[in-house]
Amino acid sequence: PPPRAVAAAAESELERRISAAADERRAQIGVPGMCGGAAPAAAAAAPATTTAIATVAPSCSSTAVVISGRKLRILEHRVHKVEMRTRENGESEEELVVSNLRPFTLKVGVHDSADVPIVDCSLPLRATLLYENGSAVKQTSLSEPLLVGETDVVALQGAATFKLRITSLSSHRDKQRFRIQVAPQEESLTRTEPLLSVVTDPMKSVTKLGRAMPPPPLPSPGGDAAAEGVKRRCRETLDAHAQSIAQLQETHVQIAAELEAVASLAQRAVRAKAEPTSVAAPV
Repeated sequence: PPPRAVAAAAESELERRISAAADERRAQIGVPGMCGGAAPAAAAAAPATTTAIATVAPSCSSTAVVISGRKLRILEHRVHKVEMRTRENGESEEELVVSNLRPFTLKVGVHDSADVPIVDCSLPLRATLLYENGSAVKQTSLSEPLLVGETDVVALQGAATFKLRITSLSSHRDKQRFRIQVAPQEESLTRTEPLLSVVTDPMKSVTKLGRAMPPPPLPSPGGDAAAEGVKRRCRETLDAHAQSIAQLQETHVQIAAELEAVASLAQRAVRAKAEPTSVAAPV
């Protein structure tokens, strides 16, 4: 054959081999080939999903499956009273107490995996009522919800503040205590990012808080000498008060005697004016 025909045939064969190698490589990575048709759908979808996970930014408003490491953290939990209770093993622990007549405050922050607040965040959150063991509290009456107040709050600049009131009483629930759970309003976010959920310490709900007992006085430094000094000063103060009271009593007696004398003089003057004046008869 002519040299030109041989060169053309060799060039065509080379292009065919290069194209076949490229199609084989595309088929291995799941990209549709130019000449060999489309690759299987599952193989083509896999790299697309991987690319989405790698490129989607960890935005609070995104509902995509993103491994961002976001989590909720309780920043502040203000209750009405803290009491001491004895556990079953005999140990003492603090017990948080709230009144069902007054709201309490709960502040939650949105943090990243390094526990740094995410300030450019807008995340709708919801507060729900749970028992201490984590089970849901069932509504027993239709008069009032179990948890009232600001139950739906949007976390702006990395934080959200809830003002809540528990209407149910622990005494009406077999003396069980309650917890508040805060999680995203979108349930899909809780499933994809389980760390976006947090619960408070258990709280006892009562009606009357009562008065807190004052703590016992701490022993003063110095021991018995300091105590004797305090007693001596107290005795001196009491003696001074007793002398002042005695002086006041003496003054009171004197004033009473003077008032009695003045009253006697006044009575005699009145009687003198009332008696007729005798006039001498002419001689």
